[in-house]
Amino acid sequence: MRRLFGSPLFWAIACFGFALPWVLAGNAADFFPVVCLLVSGFFAGLVAMRLLARIPSRRAGLAAHIGLAGALALYGVLFVPRIGEAMAWLRSVLPDPLVSLAWALWFTSITLTAVVWLTLLGRAVAALPGGRASDLPAPVWVGSEDGAQTEFTAVEMSRHAYLVAVAACAAAVLGAAVAIFIAAEPVVSRLSPKLLLLAFGVLLMLPVYLAARAYFRARTRAWRVTFTEGRMRIAELQPTREGAARDWLPVETDQGADRVAEWTVAFADIDSLVWCEAGEAARIEVRSRRGDRTLLVGVAKPLAGKRAALPGLSRRVRAELGDAGLGEAGVGQAGLRGRSAKGRPGQWRFVRAGASDSRP
Repeated sequence: MRRLFGSPLFWAIACFGFALPWVLAGNAADFFPVVCLLVSGFFAGLVAMRLLARIPSRRAGLAAHIGLAGALALYGVLFVPRIGEAMAWLRSVLPDPLVSLAWALWFTSITLTAVVWLTLLGRAVAALPGGRASDLPAPVWVGSEDGAQTEFTAVEMSRHAYLVAVAACAAAVLGAAVAIFIAAEPVVSRLSPKLLLLAFGVLLMLPVYLAARAYFRARTRAWRVTFTEGRMRIAELQPTREGAARDWLPVETDQGADRVAEWTVAFADIDSLVWCEAGEAARIEVRSRRGDRTLLVGVAKPLAGKRAALPGLSRRVRAELGDAGLGEAGVGQAGLRGRSAKGRPGQWRFVRAGASDSRP
C-alpha cells in the first residue's frame, strides 16, 4: 500500500479520475477539475522523468529527454494556437463527452510540459562550466586499520519522513494554487495557457523547490561508513575547525575531525540493508535488531569536489552479507558494475529470510 501511494503514476491516474465526472459532464473548465488536471499533469511529468532515469546510458537518456521536450514544444507551437479550431472540428465528429475528454488531456499536458522543461533546464544549468556535478568523482573506499571506509554527506531521515516532506511540498503547491484560483479567478480565467504555465512554475513550484532544497542542505551532515569483518560502523563527523563551515574534512586526512556519534551493527543482526549509489534516491537504509538508521545521500549537499553519491559495494562485502544470512532481494544478481536485473545501476537490497520489512 505504501508503494502504491508513493507512485506518481497512481496519483496521476487518481487526480485525472477525480476530475473525470466533471469532464464527462462538460464542466471540465470548472475550478475543481482544473486543479485536478493540473496536478495530474504534474505527476505524469514525474512518471516521464522516472522512465527517462531508467535508461542505462546517460547520453541516451539526455537525448531522449531533449527529444521529449522538443516534441512537446513542437506540439505547443503547432497545436495550442489552433486549439479552438481543433475543438470545433472534434465537436463535428465526436460526442460532447469525448470532446471534453480530449480537452482535459490537452490541459493536463500543460504541467507535464512544465516538469519536462524545468528538469531539462536543470540539466542545462548543471552542464555550465563548473556546474557539471555528474562529472565530479564519487566518494571512494579508503583502506584503514579498521577496514574499508568512505566519507560522504547525508541527511539522516527515514524514507517515510522524506515522502511526507515531498507530499507536504506538493500540498503547499496545490494549496497555493487553490488559494490563487479562488482569490483571483476573474484574472486567472483570462490568462493564456502559456502565462498560466509560467506563473505556476515561477510563482509556485520554484519557491517551494528552493525552500525544500535549503531545508535539506541545512540538515546535511558528514558521515563515515566503515566495513570491518562482519560489521558495519556508521559515524557522524564534525566540520573542520579551521576551514569554512561548508567544507568537511576528507577521509584521507583524519586530522581535526571528531566523532560525534557512532553506531555499529554486526551483519548477523541486520534484518535488511539498502545501498543505492547515485541519483536523488542515493541512500543507506539499515534495519536491525539494534535499531534502524537511514541516511539520504542524494538530497544532501555534497562534499567539496565530490558529487552526492556512494561508492559501490565490493564483492567481498556482498559475500559477507550473504554468509550472514542476507540475500539480495528484488534486484537480482549484481554484475561487475552493480547493475541489477531491473536496470538500476548501483542499487542493492539485502533482506534476511523471515525478517519483517514492513516497518515505516
